[in-house]
Amino acid sequence: MKFASLHALVSYLLAGVGFLALSLGDELGLGSRVVFGVGWLASLAVSDERRLRPRYQAAWNFLLLAYLATALLRVLFLGEGMLALGLELAGVLQVIKLFQRRFAKDHQQIQVLAFLHLIAATILSTGLEYALVFFAYVLLVPWMFALTHLRTEIEAHYATEAEGDEGRRAVDKVLASRRIAGWRFLFATASLAIPLFLATAAFFLLFPRVGMGFLSFGDGAGRQMAGFSGEVELGGFGVIRTDPTVVLRVLPDPNEADPNEADPNEADPNERADTNRSFRLRGTSFDRYEDARWSRSPERPRRVTPQLGTFSLQRQSRGREARLQIVLDAIEPPVLFFPIGTVGLELPPRVEGGIDVQRQLVRGRGLDVRYLDGDGLQQRYTAIYEPDRPFDVEELTPEERALYVQLPRDLSPRVRALAVRVAGDGDDSTRARRVEAWLRDSGELAYSLEQPDTSGRDPLDVFLFEARRGHCEYFSTALAVLLRSIDIPARNVTGFVGGTFNPYGDYYAIRQGDAHSWVEVHVGDRWETFDPTPPARGEVAPADTGFFASVDALVDALRTSWDDDVVGYDLRRQVEGLRDAFRWFRRLRGSADDDERRGASEPEGAPGRRVPWIGGTIVVVLALGVAWMVRAAWRRRRPVAEAHPAAKLYRVLDRKLTKLGRPRPPGRTPREHADALRAEGYLGSGVVDEVTEAYLASRWGEVPLDVRRFRARIRALPKPDRA
Repeated sequence: MKFASLHALVSYLLAGVGFLALSLGDELGLGSRVVFGVGWLASLAVSDERRLRPRYQAAWNFLLLAYLATALLRVLFLGEGMLALGLELAGVLQVIKLFQRRFAKDHQQIQVLAFLHLIAATILSTGLEYALVFFAYVLLVPWMFALTHLRTEIEAHYATEAEGDEGRRAVDKVLASRRIAGWRFLFATASLAIPLFLATAAFFLLFPRVGMGFLSFGDGAGRQMAGFSGEVELGGFGVIRTDPTVVLRVLPDPNEADPNEADPNEADPNERADTNRSFRLRGTSFDRYEDARWSRSPERPRRVTPQLGTFSLQRQSRGREARLQIVLDAIEPPVLFFPIGTVGLELPPRVEGGIDVQRQLVRGRGLDVRYLDGDGLQQRYTAIYEPDRPFDVEELTPEERALYVQLPRDLSPRVRALAVRVAGDGDDSTRARRVEAWLRDSGELAYSLEQPDTSGRDPLDVFLFEARRGHCEYFSTALAVLLRSIDIPARNVTGFVGGTFNPYGDYYAIRQGDAHSWVEVHVGDRWETFDPTPPARGEVAPADTGFFASVDALVDALRTSWDDDVVGYDLRRQVEGLRDAFRWFRRLRGSADDDERRGASEPEGAPGRRVPWIGGTIVVVLALGVAWMVRAAWRRRRPVAEAHPAAKLYRVLDRKLTKLGRPRPPGRTPREHADALRAEGYLGSGVVDEVTEAYLASRWGEVPLDVRRFRARIRALPKPDRA
C-alpha cells in the first residue's frame, strides 16, 4: 500500500473511533450521528488537488463560521444544552478537518480531535462499549504517531530541497512509495501498545478511585424500569416479557442446600429449564387501586440503620440461613430486590476521600427497600434469607388493614359476585387459594401479551368478563381486587421471576423480560405469597438457547466483569486485590512449613501442591519470553550493514573524526561530510576523501577494499592543533 494511502487509512480509522466515542450515551442526537457518518465517508472521495484549492478551503471555513453562529442562536433562543452542543461542535470540527486534510499537521489535528472525543466518552459512558473504544484508540495511536512523524520528516526534507511545485511533486513521489511502511511496520508499531497497556494497568492498580469509581462522572441516574415507581397503570407493566436485557445477576450461596428442595423463592417448575433456576426476587408492593392504577399511599420512609455491617429488615428466627449475592444494574427507581424471607442485607460501604461511608437505605410500607446514594454504578449486595421461612410475619393495625382492603369507588358489582361465588366458604387462606386456583388453573382465562381493548371501560372488568386474556399484571390485579371484595387484605407486588445460568460469568442472569407481578395476601398474622398467573407465561420468555444467546451471555459476562473490576475499582478493591496477591505468592513459595501443615495424607494432585509447579512454569515461560524479546530487539538494533568490511571501516573513520573534533552531524551523508571538511581546509581532508570514495565503491559497487592500508591512513590523520 502507498504510504499516503496507509497514513490516510489510519487517520480515518482513528477519526471513526472518535465518532464512536461521541456516540456513546444519549447526548448526541441521531441526526448528528448520521451527519458525522456521512461526512466521514464523503471526505474520502475528495481528491488531493481539490483540497489544495484556496476557494475550497475558504468555503469550509465559511461553513464553520456559519455553524458557530447557528449554535449560538440555538443556545440563546432555543435553550439547548451546552453539553450536547459541545459534543456536536467536536464532531463538526473533525468532519471539516477530514475534508481539509493536506499535510502532516492536518493529520496531527485529526489525532488531537480524536483524543478529545475519547475524553468526552469518559463522561458519556462507563459501559463495556467504552472499553472497546479505548482499546481501539490505544491500538491506533502508535500507528498514527509513527506515520505522522515520518510524513512530517518527508515534507520537511524534500520540500526544502525544491521550492514550489517541484517540491510538492518530490513530496508526492515519496508519499506514493510502497517501501516506506508496510504491514510489518504496522505490526512492530502496534507492539508499542503493550507497554502502554502495562503502564496504564500499573497506574490503575496503584492509584484506585476513592470516590464514585473510575470513569463515573454521571449524575447517578440509571435505566428506567417500568413497574417499580410510585404508580403503575394497569397495562403498563408486563408487556416487556420478550425484552432480553439483563438487569440482575444472582450468585447463589455455594453452601446452600439442594436447590431442588422446596423454596418459596423458586417459581413454578413448569417455568424452569433443566439447567436453570427460577428465582423470585421481590421489589415493590402497592396498597391502593383506583382508576385502573396501582399506587402507594403517602408515607414517610424509615431509615434502616446497619448493625455490624448488616441492614436488618426482619426479626431472625432460628431456622436455616442462606445467602444470595445480587448484582443489580443502576435503575430508576432505586429499588433493591431480594428473595422472600429475607431478614437482612449486606452492602459494602462506599469509599469517599479514602474513608468508608455507610450506605443509606430506607424502608417503606410493604417491605419496600430503596437506596438514597445511587452513583450510576451497579449495586452489589448480599441478601440473607431463611428458606424455611416462606412468609413475612406482620400484624396489621386497623389503619393498615383498611389500606389493604380498599376498593375502587366504581367497582363493578359482578366483580364482587364473582369473588363470592369462586371463594366459597372456609377460612381466609382456603378461600384465597380457591380464587388463585380459579384464575390460574381453571382454563377460563388465558395468558397473553396482547392488550385487551378497553375503549374507556374498566380494564379489570374487560379482562374478567369479556377478553378473558392478559398478562401477569391483569391476573395479579384480579386476584388482589377479588380478595379485597370479600374482605381479605391483599397487596400487589412487582419483582422478577426467572434465572438463566451464564456459564461465562458463573451466575444466573435475570432479564428485564423476567419482570413479574404477583400478590401477597394477609392470612392469620402473616403475609403469604400467591401467584395467579398461568404457567403459560414461561412459553413467551426470551429465547435462551442458540448461538446468539451464547454471544449475549458472553457479552453480559464481560460487561459485568468490566463494571465490577474496572468501573467499580476503588481503594477497598485495591486492598482486597493486594491481599489475594500476597496469599497467592505465599502458596507459590510452597514452604516446608506449609507442606507439614497439609500433612502427608493430602492427595498428590491437591491444589496446594500444584501451585508451586504452576507458578514455576509461569515464571520460566515469562523468563523465556523476555529473553526472546530482548534478543529480537538487539537484532533489530544492529545495523544491517554491520557485517560489511566497508561499513566497519567507515565507522572507524567516524570515531576518529569525532575524537579529532570533526564529527559528522546527523543527517549529513559521508560524501557531504568529506566535501565540508575539504571546504574548511582541513589538512586531513584528502585522506577522508580517499576513504569515503573507497567506502562507497566497496559498499555499493563491490570493489575490493584494502582495509589494513586505509586503517593506517585513518590513524595518521592530523590532530586538531595541526589543522
